[in-house]
Amino acid sequence: MRMLFDADLSVERLIPALSIESGTRITPEDTLVIFDEVQEVPRAMTSLKMFNEAAPEYDVLATGSALGIAMHPGFSFPVGKVSRLKLYPMSFVEFLYACKQYALAEMLESKDSPLINVMHDRVMTWLRYFMYTGGMPEIVEAFASTLPNPDFTAVRKLQNSLVSDYRDDFSKHVDMRDSPAVTTLRLNQVWDSIPSQLAKENKKFVYGVV
Repeated sequence: MRMLFDADLSVERLIPALSIESGTRITPEDTLVIFDEVQEVPRAMTSLKMFNEAAPEYDVLATGSALGIAMHPGFSFPVGKVSRLKLYPMSFVEFLYACKQYALAEMLESKDSPLINVMHDRVMTWLRYFMYTGGMPEIVEAFASTLPNPDFTAVRKLQNSLVSDYRDDFSKHVDMRDSPAVTTLRLNQVWDSIPSQLAKENKKFVYGVV
């Protein structure tokens, strides 16, 4: 896929090439083109300028790591040609909707204090589910699929996998000219110390205890 962006970035060339690569016909205002992990192919990000100026009828979305983009040498960001959207984990109310607890979610959104007080125990039950599960979509989906009999086995498996993915990603952002093995080790040590440091009464992170 990287080679597609090594040459001419004209939309007239990219659209047919992307259609062939994906095996999907790309049609204006009907197909969403997604460039995932765009920081790995900087010229894919640059191509967004071409889409904006020459072919705004195509819907193009680029996802990636802000840190990866910031650290990538020679990365040219198409200023003024893209709209940024930051994605966050689900909120508690969004979690309730995902678990089809519509009435409970709507009650919280209404801020009906008397009713919320009456339903306090039920709210707290679901809040505990949320605090254990978190708001990452795939994990929430796995949890919701076990309802009405909550099972956290799949949840914990996915959480552990996600933590491992974070660890593996550290090395991508290490300057290879600066003892990468040592730096990666230090990053892992900082990461491992976060739970115990957050469990302290004083939440301040102290690098000296890492």
